[in-house]
Amino acid sequence: MNKPLRRSCLISAFASIAFLGGCQTAQKPSWDLPSGVKTLSVNGYPMAHVERGSGPTVVLVHGAINDYRYWTPQLESLPSRFRVVSVSLRHYYPEPWKGEGEFSLKLHSEDLAAFIEHLGGPAYLVAHSRGGPVALATAHSRPDLVRKLVLMDPALFALLPAPSGAPTEDPRIRRAKATEVYLKRGDIEGGVQYFFDDVNGSGAWSRLPEAQRRVRRENAWTIVGQLGDVETVTCADIGRLKMPVLLMAGEQSPPLFKNAGAAARKCLPSAGSVTIPKAGHQMNQLNPAAFDAALVKFLSE
Repeated sequence: MNKPLRRSCLISAFASIAFLGGCQTAQKPSWDLPSGVKTLSVNGYPMAHVERGSGPTVVLVHGAINDYRYWTPQLESLPSRFRVVSVSLRHYYPEPWKGEGEFSLKLHSEDLAAFIEHLGGPAYLVAHSRGGPVALATAHSRPDLVRKLVLMDPALFALLPAPSGAPTEDPRIRRAKATEVYLKRGDIEGGVQYFFDDVNGSGAWSRLPEAQRRVRRENAWTIVGQLGDVETVTCADIGRLKMPVLLMAGEQSPPLFKNAGAAARKCLPSAGSVTIPKAGHQMNQLNPAAFDAALVKFLSE
């Protein structure tokens, strides 16, 4: 084969590879996407996300029965300073998931690492509640992808001492099993209300705006998915983190989450700590101004 022909073949081959790679990145899911939502193929799954702004990349990771919409206040306030990427983890909305397929903290943390890598990481990583152990596992396994880590009421219950007396069931497992009973009989509203009030206190569901209740209903079956969660992050893992870490809590957060945050601080004494006033577990929604100020200060230091 002469040189010009060989060069032409090589160019064609590289073009084909680039085209196929682009198709993989742009691969569309089998479910409908809301306007403005994009997907990125991660470990064979089309990861839904919303991206706004420019500058240093901040990846926002939601907690249980939520999705990229959890961060609506920050998607409006932060893009003037950062490239803000709010992600929906595997099987959360907009996928209409009904409980089939793998669902675990481990899989979500692996997806998150691959997602940040595809974004061109490293990134600032901000995670809420169940998203906390997901993000922490990502930071532990791929520290090169995480510039700073923010954990908001992280669900790191494995750090808490075992209760004295007879063994008790993990509260997450208890909630998931009880919620499953509601969902299997078609009572989505009742199941999500039970779960939300059990986490945040009686009456918390009724105080939520309807838009936020709809988000939870559309992620109802992911509660049952948590039966597959196995928390593997240990105090030693947290202590080995080298990137700056900020632990955030709401002034009115549930005691279980406050205790888990306090335990994490003992594992990593160098971590910063902030309490958001006049806010509970959903601190970034209940007092977005105070939350944004604390977050921007930490990320900009």
